[in-house]
Amino acid sequence: MQPITRVQLMDYHAGRATPLQVRQIEEWLQQPENRNLFYETLHEWESGQPQYQPDTERAFLQYKKFMEQGTPPMAAEPENLRFWSWKPWLAAAAVLVVCSGWFFRDAIQYKTYETAYSEVKSVALPDGSTVTLNANSTLKYPRFDVGSGPRNVILNGEARFSVIHTRDDRTFVVKTNRNLDVEVLGTEFVVFNRNRGTRVVLMKGKVQLNFQKQGRKLTMKPGDQVTMTPVGAFELKKKPKPEEAAAWTHRRYVFTDTSLSEIAELMKENYGYNVKIPDQNLAKRLVTGDFEAKNGDDLLNALKAMLRLRIERVGKTITLTEKN
Repeated sequence: MQPITRVQLMDYHAGRATPLQVRQIEEWLQQPENRNLFYETLHEWESGQPQYQPDTERAFLQYKKFMEQGTPPMAAEPENLRFWSWKPWLAAAAVLVVCSGWFFRDAIQYKTYETAYSEVKSVALPDGSTVTLNANSTLKYPRFDVGSGPRNVILNGEARFSVIHTRDDRTFVVKTNRNLDVEVLGTEFVVFNRNRGTRVVLMKGKVQLNFQKQGRKLTMKPGDQVTMTPVGAFELKKKPKPEEAAAWTHRRYVFTDTSLSEIAELMKENYGYNVKIPDQNLAKRLVTGDFEAKNGDDLLNALKAMLRLRIERVGKTITLTEKN
Protein backbone atom coordinates (compact mmCIF):
# COMPACT_ATOMS: atom_id res chain seq x y z
CA MET A 1 0.00 0.00 0.00
CA GLN A 2 1.02 3.65 -0.47
CA PRO A 3 2.86 5.20 2.50
CA ILE A 4 0.85 7.53 4.71
CA THR A 5 2.22 11.08 4.87
CA ARG A 6 2.27 13.58 7.73
CA VAL A 7 -0.18 15.79 5.81
CA GLN A 8 -2.66 12.91 5.55
CA LEU A 9 -2.33 12.17 9.25
CA MET A 10 -2.89 15.81 10.20
CA ASP A 11 -6.01 15.86 8.02
CA TYR A 12 -7.13 12.68 9.74
CA HIS A 13 -6.64 14.14 13.23
CA ALA A 14 -8.58 17.26 12.17
CA GLY A 15 -11.49 15.15 10.87
CA ARG A 16 -10.94 16.10 7.23
CA ALA A 17 -10.01 12.60 5.97
CA THR A 18 -12.32 10.87 3.50
CA PRO A 19 -13.80 7.43 4.36
CA LEU A 20 -11.26 5.85 1.99
CA GLN A 21 -8.36 7.66 3.68
CA VAL A 22 -9.62 6.63 7.12
CA ARG A 23 -9.67 2.97 6.05
CA GLN A 24 -6.17 3.28 4.57
CA ILE A 25 -4.83 4.78 7.81
CA GLU A 26 -6.53 2.06 9.87
CA GLU A 27 -4.80 -0.60 7.75
CA TRP A 28 -1.49 1.31 7.94
CA LEU A 29 -1.76 1.39 11.76
CA GLN A 30 -1.85 -2.40 11.93
CA GLN A 31 1.94 -2.27 11.39
CA PRO A 32 3.58 -1.45 14.76
CA GLU A 33 6.45 0.46 13.15
CA ASN A 34 3.96 3.08 11.87
CA ARG A 35 2.50 3.97 15.24
CA ASN A 36 5.29 6.27 16.41
CA LEU A 37 4.60 8.67 13.53
CA PHE A 38 0.88 8.48 14.25
CA TYR A 39 1.37 9.43 17.93
CA GLU A 40 3.86 12.13 17.02
CA THR A 41 1.46 13.85 14.64
CA LEU A 42 -1.43 13.32 17.06
CA HIS A 43 0.55 15.13 19.78
CA GLU A 44 1.41 17.89 17.31
CA TRP A 45 -2.22 18.33 16.30
CA GLU A 46 -3.59 18.26 19.85
CA SER A 47 -0.96 20.78 20.99
CA GLY A 48 -2.49 23.24 18.53
CA GLN A 49 -6.05 22.60 19.76
CA PRO A 50 -6.19 24.09 23.31
CA GLN A 51 -9.98 24.07 23.22
CA TYR A 52 -10.06 20.26 23.07
CA GLN A 53 -11.06 18.91 26.52
CA PRO A 54 -10.72 15.12 26.66
CA ASP A 55 -11.82 12.72 29.40
CA THR A 56 -8.24 12.03 30.47
CA GLU A 57 -8.92 9.43 33.15
CA ARG A 58 -10.96 7.24 30.83
CA ALA A 59 -8.47 7.89 28.04
CA PHE A 60 -5.51 6.60 29.98
CA LEU A 61 -7.34 3.43 31.07
CA GLN A 62 -8.33 2.75 27.46
CA TYR A 63 -4.82 3.50 26.26
CA LYS A 64 -3.32 1.14 28.84
CA LYS A 65 -5.72 -1.59 27.70
CA PHE A 66 -4.65 -0.99 24.11
CA MET A 67 -0.97 -1.30 25.07
CA GLU A 68 -1.54 -4.62 26.82
CA GLN A 69 -3.85 -6.20 24.22
CA GLY A 70 -2.62 -4.59 21.02
CA THR A 71 -6.14 -4.03 19.63
CA PRO A 72 -7.97 -0.70 19.93
CA PRO A 73 -11.43 -0.95 21.58
CA MET A 74 -14.22 -0.18 19.14
CA ALA A 75 -16.49 1.81 21.42
CA ALA A 76 -19.40 3.71 19.90
CA GLU A 77 -19.07 7.52 19.90
CA PRO A 78 -21.63 10.32 19.45
CA GLU A 79 -22.51 10.98 15.83
CA ASN A 80 -21.41 14.60 15.98
CA LEU A 81 -17.79 13.50 16.54
CA ARG A 82 -15.91 13.25 13.28
CA PHE A 83 -13.12 11.07 14.70
CA TRP A 84 -13.07 7.36 13.97
CA SER A 85 -14.02 4.91 16.74
CA TRP A 86 -10.85 4.78 18.87
CA LYS A 87 -9.42 8.20 18.00
CA PRO A 88 -11.12 10.23 20.81
CA TRP A 89 -9.63 8.29 23.72
CA LEU A 90 -6.25 8.07 22.00
CA ALA A 91 -6.25 11.82 21.46
CA ALA A 92 -7.26 12.26 25.08
CA ALA A 93 -4.36 10.10 26.16
CA ALA A 94 -2.00 12.26 24.17
CA VAL A 95 -3.32 15.42 25.83
CA LEU A 96 -3.12 13.71 29.22
CA VAL A 97 0.56 12.99 28.63
CA VAL A 98 1.26 16.55 27.51
CA CYS A 99 -0.73 18.32 30.21
CA SER A 100 0.65 16.23 33.05
CA GLY A 101 4.26 17.03 32.11
CA TRP A 102 4.78 13.64 30.47
CA PHE A 103 4.11 11.93 33.80
CA PHE A 104 2.76 8.87 31.99
CA ARG A 105 5.28 8.90 29.16
CA ASP A 106 7.26 5.92 30.44
CA ALA A 107 4.12 3.82 30.95
CA ILE A 108 3.03 4.57 27.39
CA GLN A 109 6.35 4.36 25.57
CA TYR A 110 8.10 1.57 27.47
CA LYS A 111 7.47 -1.88 28.83
CA THR A 112 9.30 -2.11 32.16
CA TYR A 113 10.92 -5.26 33.53
CA GLU A 114 11.89 -5.05 37.19
CA THR A 115 13.13 -7.11 40.10
CA ALA A 116 12.68 -6.77 43.86
CA TYR A 117 15.40 -7.03 46.48
CA SER A 118 17.01 -10.50 46.45
CA GLU A 119 15.30 -11.38 43.14
CA VAL A 120 17.15 -12.43 39.97
CA LYS A 121 15.04 -12.79 36.84
CA SER A 122 15.62 -13.62 33.16
CA VAL A 123 13.46 -12.00 30.49
CA ALA A 124 13.18 -12.53 26.75
CA LEU A 125 12.98 -9.30 24.78
CA PRO A 126 10.76 -8.96 21.69
CA ASP A 127 13.81 -8.91 19.39
CA GLY A 128 14.95 -12.34 20.64
CA SER A 129 17.69 -11.08 22.96
CA THR A 130 17.74 -12.26 26.57
CA VAL A 131 18.51 -10.27 29.70
CA THR A 132 19.09 -11.45 33.25
CA LEU A 133 18.29 -8.74 35.78
CA ASN A 134 20.03 -8.64 39.13
CA ALA A 135 18.14 -7.67 42.29
CA ASN A 136 16.60 -4.20 42.59
CA SER A 137 16.96 -3.44 38.87
CA THR A 138 14.76 -2.09 36.09
CA LEU A 139 15.01 -2.38 32.32
CA LYS A 140 12.84 -0.39 29.94
CA TYR A 141 12.20 -1.58 26.38
CA PRO A 142 10.20 0.42 23.77
CA ARG A 143 6.63 -0.82 23.37
CA PHE A 144 6.66 0.31 19.74
CA ASP A 145 9.80 -0.80 17.93
CA VAL A 146 10.08 1.26 14.77
CA GLY A 147 11.65 -1.64 12.89
CA SER A 148 14.77 0.25 11.74
CA GLY A 149 17.22 2.32 13.79
CA PRO A 150 18.79 1.28 17.11
CA ARG A 151 17.14 -1.03 19.63
CA ASN A 152 17.33 1.26 22.66
CA VAL A 153 16.87 0.05 26.24
CA ILE A 154 17.31 1.91 29.54
CA LEU A 155 18.95 0.19 32.51
CA ASN A 156 18.96 1.16 36.15
CA GLY A 157 20.63 -1.52 38.24
CA GLU A 158 22.61 -4.49 36.92
CA ALA A 159 21.98 -6.90 34.07
CA ARG A 160 23.65 -9.49 31.88
CA PHE A 161 22.79 -9.14 28.19
CA SER A 162 22.87 -11.74 25.45
CA VAL A 163 22.05 -9.75 22.33
CA ILE A 164 21.18 -11.34 19.00
CA HIS A 165 22.52 -10.01 15.70
CA THR A 166 19.65 -8.99 13.40
CA ARG A 167 19.74 -9.55 9.65
CA ASP A 168 19.57 -5.81 9.00
CA ASP A 169 22.48 -5.12 11.40
CA ARG A 170 20.43 -3.02 13.82
CA THR A 171 22.45 -1.89 16.80
CA PHE A 172 21.36 -2.58 20.37
CA VAL A 173 22.00 0.33 22.74
CA VAL A 174 21.94 0.21 26.55
CA LYS A 175 21.40 3.72 27.88
CA THR A 176 22.42 4.80 31.38
CA ASN A 177 21.76 7.96 33.35
CA ARG A 178 25.40 9.08 33.06
CA ASN A 179 25.53 10.06 29.38
CA LEU A 180 27.15 6.70 28.64
CA ASP A 181 25.69 4.42 25.97
CA VAL A 182 26.73 0.81 25.36
CA GLU A 183 26.29 0.05 21.65
CA VAL A 184 26.47 -3.48 20.21
CA LEU A 185 25.35 -5.64 17.30
CA GLY A 186 25.36 -9.06 18.95
CA THR A 187 27.34 -10.04 22.02
CA GLU A 188 27.34 -10.94 25.74
CA PHE A 189 28.18 -8.40 28.42
CA VAL A 190 27.27 -7.15 31.89
CA VAL A 191 26.26 -3.58 32.71
CA PHE A 192 26.24 -2.28 36.29
CA ASN A 193 24.55 1.12 36.64
CA ARG A 194 23.81 2.30 40.17
CA ASN A 195 24.43 5.33 42.38
CA ARG A 196 28.08 4.45 43.05
CA GLY A 197 29.01 4.24 39.38
CA THR A 198 28.69 2.42 36.06
CA ARG A 199 30.64 -0.65 35.00
CA VAL A 200 30.68 -2.61 31.73
CA VAL A 201 32.33 -6.03 31.40
CA LEU A 202 32.51 -7.70 27.98
CA MET A 203 32.46 -11.50 27.74
CA LYS A 204 31.97 -12.09 24.00
CA GLY A 205 31.83 -10.03 20.84
CA LYS A 206 32.53 -6.30 20.65
CA VAL A 207 30.87 -3.24 22.11
CA GLN A 208 31.38 0.47 21.67
CA LEU A 209 31.02 2.88 24.57
CA ASN A 210 29.79 6.36 23.67
CA PHE A 211 30.74 9.01 26.25
CA GLN A 212 28.30 11.72 25.23
CA LYS A 213 29.59 14.63 27.31
CA GLN A 214 33.24 14.01 26.45
CA GLY A 215 32.42 13.25 22.82
CA ARG A 216 34.58 10.12 23.05
CA LYS A 217 34.11 6.57 21.85
CA LEU A 218 35.82 3.46 23.18
CA THR A 219 35.73 0.01 21.59
CA MET A 220 35.90 -2.84 24.10
CA LYS A 221 37.31 -6.30 23.50
CA PRO A 222 36.43 -9.54 25.35
CA GLY A 223 37.86 -9.39 28.86
CA ASP A 224 37.77 -5.59 29.06
CA GLN A 225 36.19 -3.89 32.05
CA VAL A 226 35.36 -0.19 32.00
CA THR A 227 34.34 1.58 35.19
CA MET A 228 32.87 5.09 35.27
CA THR A 229 32.47 7.09 38.48
CA PRO A 230 29.50 9.38 39.21
CA VAL A 231 31.66 12.40 38.33
CA GLY A 232 32.61 11.01 34.91
CA ALA A 233 36.12 9.59 35.46
CA PHE A 234 36.60 6.18 33.85
CA GLU A 235 39.09 3.35 33.96
CA LEU A 236 39.78 0.52 31.50
CA LYS A 237 41.42 -2.68 32.68
CA LYS A 238 41.61 -6.35 31.77
CA LYS A 239 39.54 -8.87 33.70
CA PRO A 240 41.16 -12.35 33.45
CA LYS A 241 37.84 -14.11 34.10
CA PRO A 242 35.08 -11.82 32.75
CA GLU A 243 32.39 -14.42 33.48
CA GLU A 244 32.92 -13.70 37.18
CA ALA A 245 31.16 -10.38 36.61
CA ALA A 246 27.98 -12.39 36.01
CA ALA A 247 28.42 -14.84 38.91
CA TRP A 248 25.36 -13.31 40.57
CA THR A 249 23.19 -14.91 37.86
CA HIS A 250 23.98 -18.20 39.63
CA ARG A 251 23.56 -16.73 43.12
CA ARG A 252 27.32 -16.43 43.62
CA TYR A 253 29.67 -13.60 44.47
CA VAL A 254 33.31 -13.58 43.44
CA PHE A 255 35.38 -11.00 45.30
CA THR A 256 39.00 -10.13 44.51
CA ASP A 257 40.53 -7.69 46.99
CA THR A 258 37.10 -6.15 47.53
CA SER A 259 36.76 -3.91 50.57
CA LEU A 260 34.14 -4.69 53.18
CA SER A 261 32.69 -1.20 52.69
CA GLU A 262 32.12 -1.98 48.99
CA ILE A 263 30.41 -5.24 49.93
CA ALA A 264 28.23 -3.23 52.32
CA GLU A 265 27.13 -1.06 49.38
CA LEU A 266 26.37 -4.19 47.37
CA MET A 267 24.17 -5.50 50.19
CA LYS A 268 22.27 -2.22 50.21
CA GLU A 269 21.73 -2.39 46.44
CA ASN A 270 20.77 -6.06 46.21
CA TYR A 271 19.02 -6.71 49.53
CA GLY A 272 17.95 -3.32 50.86
CA TYR A 273 20.17 -3.56 53.96
CA ASN A 274 21.59 -0.47 55.62
CA VAL A 275 25.03 -1.76 56.64
CA LYS A 276 27.09 0.29 59.10
CA ILE A 277 30.79 -0.32 59.83
CA PRO A 278 31.92 2.06 62.62
CA ASP A 279 35.56 0.91 62.51
CA GLN A 280 37.20 2.37 59.41
CA ASN A 281 40.01 -0.18 59.53
CA LEU A 282 37.43 -2.94 59.37
CA ALA A 283 35.61 -1.13 56.54
CA LYS A 284 38.85 -1.20 54.52
CA ARG A 285 39.46 -4.91 55.13
CA LEU A 286 39.89 -6.69 51.77
CA VAL A 287 37.94 -9.82 50.91
CA THR A 288 38.89 -12.44 48.32
CA GLY A 289 36.82 -15.54 47.71
CA ASP A 290 33.91 -17.24 45.96
CA PHE A 291 30.69 -17.20 47.99
CA GLU A 292 27.34 -18.87 47.28
CA ALA A 293 24.50 -16.73 48.62
CA LYS A 294 20.82 -17.20 47.85
CA ASN A 295 19.96 -14.19 50.00
CA GLY A 296 21.52 -11.48 52.13
CA ASP A 297 21.67 -13.65 55.24
CA ASP A 298 23.78 -16.25 53.43
CA LEU A 299 26.30 -13.61 52.42
CA LEU A 300 26.36 -12.11 55.92
CA ASN A 301 27.00 -15.50 57.50
CA ALA A 302 29.84 -16.24 55.10
CA LEU A 303 31.49 -12.91 55.88
CA LYS A 304 30.92 -13.44 59.59
CA ALA A 305 32.79 -16.74 59.55
CA MET A 306 35.60 -15.49 57.31
CA LEU A 307 36.29 -12.16 59.05
CA ARG A 308 35.20 -13.05 62.59
CA LEU A 309 32.47 -10.44 62.62
CA ARG A 310 29.86 -9.56 65.21
CA ILE A 311 26.52 -8.77 63.59
CA GLU A 312 23.87 -6.61 65.24
CA ARG A 313 20.50 -6.25 63.47
CA VAL A 314 17.62 -3.87 63.98
CA GLY A 315 15.17 -4.40 61.15
CA LYS A 316 17.03 -3.67 57.89
CA THR A 317 19.88 -1.89 59.68
CA ILE A 318 22.98 -4.05 60.26
CA THR A 319 26.06 -3.05 62.23
CA LEU A 320 29.29 -4.95 61.66
CA THR A 321 32.07 -4.99 64.26
CA GLU A 322 35.08 -7.22 64.80
CA LYS A 323 35.02 -9.83 67.53
CA ASN A 324 37.58 -9.34 70.29
